[in-house]
Amino acid sequence: MIGGSISSFYHVFVTRREKGENFLISRSKCDNCNKVLKCYEMIPVFSYLFLKGRCSNCKSKIGLDKFITELLSSTLALVFFYKYGFSILTIFAILISVVLIFIGLVDLKTGYIHNIDLIILLIFAVLYNLFLGINIVTTLKYGAILFAIFFIIYFVTKMMGLGDVFFGFILGLFAINNLEAFIIFKNSFIFAAIISIILILMKRKTPKDEIAFGPYMSMSILYFLIFYR
Repeated sequence: MIGGSISSFYHVFVTRREKGENFLISRSKCDNCNKVLKCYEMIPVFSYLFLKGRCSNCKSKIGLDKFITELLSSTLALVFFYKYGFSILTIFAILISVVLIFIGLVDLKTGYIHNIDLIILLIFAVLYNLFLGINIVTTLKYGAILFAIFFIIYFVTKMMGLGDVFFGFILGLFAINNLEAFIIFKNSFIFAAIISIILILMKRKTPKDEIAFGPYMSMSILYFLIFYR
């Protein structure tokens, strides 16, 4: 429930900032009819299932992405709880995973990575490393290395945006040696290649289509946190 609740809050944050609304004071409401939601309509995952994906008042569809992000965040929260137990590391790992999910989702939908999301992720990544006892100077070194590599790719190929370059810096913050930096960098391209091939085979994409790289960078970090950190 913790992961789903944080995901639900971040979804409100992302949605309302796009509309220029206050995400701290205003109560949650239906995007279509503006009906203020009741407590039982805001329970992560279960409310979507109970309401069958529709507003209880106007019956308009609730975005499937809300359900998917809550379900994925809840699942990852269980994984990190199993990994770290009930600790501050679990909380920061969940926070990092939620921000990564939304960075990937927003980039997938809009082709844009917001600076505010990267700043939030940067803060959580640094705090996560501090509580793990990792030398911050070392992680900054690998952050700078991956930043430089992604900048070269951006400058030479023009196939990435500057958001990907700055995201690359944060990728490096999770590495403490050359091997880990290579794994994180390599896996982002492997995930991109695998999913792109699948989409092409399904005729959802063509080889000439541009792809948002943010989701695969997010996947690479999540994979690393689960299986390597």
